[in-house]
Amino acid sequence: MKFPTLTLVLIGLASSMPCTRAGANAQGISLSQLNAAIPSRASDSSCASVSTPSECTPNSRAVVAINNAISKYGVTSTGEIVALISLMAYESADWQYNVNHYPGRPGQGTKAMLMYNFIEKYAQQLHPSDSTRVLAAGDASDSVKNSLRELVLNDDDTFGAAFWYLTSQAAAYHNNAGKLRAGNADDFKDYIVNGVGAGWDDQRMQIWNTVNGAFR
Repeated sequence: MKFPTLTLVLIGLASSMPCTRAGANAQGISLSQLNAAIPSRASDSSCASVSTPSECTPNSRAVVAINNAISKYGVTSTGEIVALISLMAYESADWQYNVNHYPGRPGQGTKAMLMYNFIEKYAQQLHPSDSTRVLAAGDASDSVKNSLRELVLNDDDTFGAAFWYLTSQAAAYHNNAGKLRAGNADDFKDYIVNGVGAGWDDQRMQIWNTVNGAFR
């Protein structure tokens, strides 16, 4: 006996669940993968010992926000997901920071540590009414920059920033068969240096190796 309705329901449920193993493409990531990628935040109590506990995010919350970003921005390539998690882990010191403390640039923040010019674009796109209100308060003073940044520091927005940047500000690297290929360290370095315009060091490579290993 066939049960077409039940079959369709099960297929629909399966398609909405995050993948537990990463291949060339993934619909989401699992908590076990993120714990392997960022082991320092595997425990929910890990943020209690950092200098900025109010900015810190354990993996149990981060995985929800990352999966929301994967869905929202259509980033399903494993190579892209690994690159963005690696970028954020480096910039935020394993989810510890949401704002730039060293040297303390006004308006710079999110887990991707977007510079203020991108924070402004990002906030205006996600929160247009609130952004207009903040910007109307005065010129681009430090307090205005910081207030605008505050709009995008919730879990979904702060983790979504790297995905937004890739798909809107560095779109040549998104869904490009020759860019950010799975398991390709040179592609990751190219994205950091030429796509993001950031400096390169051995620590970025070490983080990428760990994250990449978690998604094999």
